[in-house]
Amino acid sequence: MKKKILIISLIVIALISCILYYTYAIDITIEKTSSTDSDLAYNIDINDTNGRSITVSSNTTKVFDIFLSSNNNGTIKYGFAYKEDTNSGIEVKVLNTSLDKVEGSINNNETKKITLVIDNNTNNNITYNIIPLAGYENGGNLVVPSGYTLISSEYEFCIPEVITKDTSGANAPKLVDNMIPVVYDNCKKIWKKADVNSGWYNYTNKQWANAVLVSDTNRSNYLSSEVGTVINEEDVLAYYVWIPRYKYKVWNINKEIGVDSYNARTTGIDITFEQGTASTGDITCNNYSFASVSSTTRSETCSGSNGGYYTHPAFTFGDTEVDGIWVGKFEVSNSTFQIRTKPNVSSLRNQKVDSFYSAIKSMQNSGNAYGLSSDTSKVDSHMLKNMEWGAVAYLTNSDYGRCSNGSCTEIGINNNNSYTTGCGANLGANPGSGSSGTCNAYNTSTGMLASTTGNIYGIYDMSGGSYEYVMGNMSKSSGSYKYNASYAGSKFSYSSLTAKYIDTYAYGTSDGDQTAYNRARLGDATGEVVSSSGGTGGWYEDYVHFVDSSSQWFHRGGDYLNGSYAGVFFFSGSVGSSYPGYSARASLIVF
Repeated sequence: MKKKILIISLIVIALISCILYYTYAIDITIEKTSSTDSDLAYNIDINDTNGRSITVSSNTTKVFDIFLSSNNNGTIKYGFAYKEDTNSGIEVKVLNTSLDKVEGSINNNETKKITLVIDNNTNNNITYNIIPLAGYENGGNLVVPSGYTLISSEYEFCIPEVITKDTSGANAPKLVDNMIPVVYDNCKKIWKKADVNSGWYNYTNKQWANAVLVSDTNRSNYLSSEVGTVINEEDVLAYYVWIPRYKYKVWNINKEIGVDSYNARTTGIDITFEQGTASTGDITCNNYSFASVSSTTRSETCSGSNGGYYTHPAFTFGDTEVDGIWVGKFEVSNSTFQIRTKPNVSSLRNQKVDSFYSAIKSMQNSGNAYGLSSDTSKVDSHMLKNMEWGAVAYLTNSDYGRCSNGSCTEIGINNNNSYTTGCGANLGANPGSGSSGTCNAYNTSTGMLASTTGNIYGIYDMSGGSYEYVMGNMSKSSGSYKYNASYAGSKFSYSSLTAKYIDTYAYGTSDGDQTAYNRARLGDATGEVVSSSGGTGGWYEDYVHFVDSSSQWFHRGGDYLNGSYAGVFFFSGSVGSSYPGYSARASLIVF
């Protein structure tokens, strides 16, 4: 239900007090001037210890003026107090633009105008008692009755952020059954059910589409509820962000160290959204050889040249072309052995690659908690692939992400040393090295610097946090692809049926030279984004090392200790084993 703001004028018309050194009762009358809500039509006498009730409906904000007058010959300190009938924690506050303060001194024949706000952003009605308080003449202390709270907190005046209908040409997000589209109320700091026909997303304005999966406790209510219904955080199991199908203008088709034909890094990657499942790019990469490569030969053969457009390969899932990809908004976390994708929790770590893969696949097991169909021809939950990471990275470094007016900024690091998801470092977008116990939450202005869009609608934890395993694996030997499980476990087994869940790479022994990057794939944000050999030679000086014979699994993003070396263009290799600092990310495709 959409919140409404009722502006009520309440006139407090008689303050009676006497002379110096005495305390006097103040008779206050509060009258409703314009409202259909009879709860605000009442009189209050300061000696009436029972007070009067104001019931604020669920998801409703009430704003009302109190005009406070005094006919006392001296000066009296005034204030207001309240109590509520639940433990909701919703305060009565004074509007930060109120003409007068909620607590102060009032002179003879003076009138004070105090604007109070009750902002009930819960799904329950709440009843309040509000009473005036009188202090001693010439100041003195206010005495707050037991059970009441002195009104002192400010309600920040906020202009609601509006999402206009998208005109970028991006494919509309495809929702699976039981998936709920959401938008963020920046004033209430809550997620609400979105209108899928308008005001859900706008990629031109860097407002990427978000959706959630919720528990079955209130799922049916959310699905049948009207636009604007608050989605309670405790009901959310997973947040996802939509990456629409696109083609991009290629700047380094041969994945050569230091090549950037049109300054894609500094001015932004040129991206065009595609309609439906059409592939409109003029560059194709149809062959990938697993034979040995050299500094002058490449595993991948692509037609065309720099300046041409390439439909990003992440939107080809096996043999199926897709409209877009849902990507987990945060690193995965865990609750009673079930995957979660949520902010402000510790990420799930210390698992082998195959354990992450199996846990994310199990999200659509029969009878799952998320309401997902078990039919993989309708929806497919899987661990994020290396190429899917690349699709997010490229959209991030474009005008739809962190670039504007020919200039780009790097994602801020999550340097929280407790691996808390969604945090942003105090130093913002260009942090130095070092960890912090501080977590600037994802919905704060500083926390948002750590998202792919610089606002709350992007994806988090792609710079720092935990190292993230992705499904990208190097062959055991040259000549053909031979799945290299190494220490990653055996729950994932490579076959024609599982090939779509993993990006495969040719065998090699080097990790930081041109020969290594010649084994890369166009679109995976590895060989294309290397400015200098090895180490911190990636875009934004991100750390780059290709997979090799001793480290066969890609991991991305860096961890909280990597400082400026972490980032969305960070890539390196590992054996795929369980480590305390390694996590993963979920992805979802709807057919």
